[in-house]
Amino acid sequence: MTYGKLIPNLKIDGKEANYGVVNERDARAGAGIMLIIAIFSFTQALYLKNLTFLYATVIAFTVEFLFRIIDPHIAPFYFLGSLIVKGLRPEWSGAVQKRFAWTLGLAMAVSMIFISIIFQIRGTLPFSVCAVCLSLLWLETSFGICVGCKMYFGLMKLGIIKTPKIIPACPGGVCPIDKPRK
Repeated sequence: MTYGKLIPNLKIDGKEANYGVVNERDARAGAGIMLIIAIFSFTQALYLKNLTFLYATVIAFTVEFLFRIIDPHIAPFYFLGSLIVKGLRPEWSGAVQKRFAWTLGLAMAVSMIFISIIFQIRGTLPFSVCAVCLSLLWLETSFGICVGCKMYFGLMKLGIIKTPKIIPACPGGVCPIDKPRK
């Protein structure tokens, strides 16, 4: 079973893309929605000491990332983002590295459930996790930089993640897909 959308005869950067893909514009728009919600929740917690929105955001992000890992089209913020950019030409990228990035997002969201909701930890630790999350969402939304995708490719280069015969195109062409695989 292939993760992502298989599009017959799709070419990315002049190469046949016979692997699962996601629309990068949808992902970025969804990240933008998440960024707005995260900034609001973060400022409520930091300046007003109101954690209600933070708790709701952590749970919503956990659900969002879990759904994105299963199928991005059932994830609420991804779906809303896709409606916002519906009229724009799709920008396809490999789905597997986006799934890896979203798995990292899920790990951060679940860790925040334990840190902030279950163990009620306050201070530097939850602040740091929130700051990292905000930074990653900002990089994705503002510049189209998927840090998790770059990490995926770096782990492939180190041999930690198995290198596929055909390396899927990374968002923005940051992965050198021209190199032949052994």
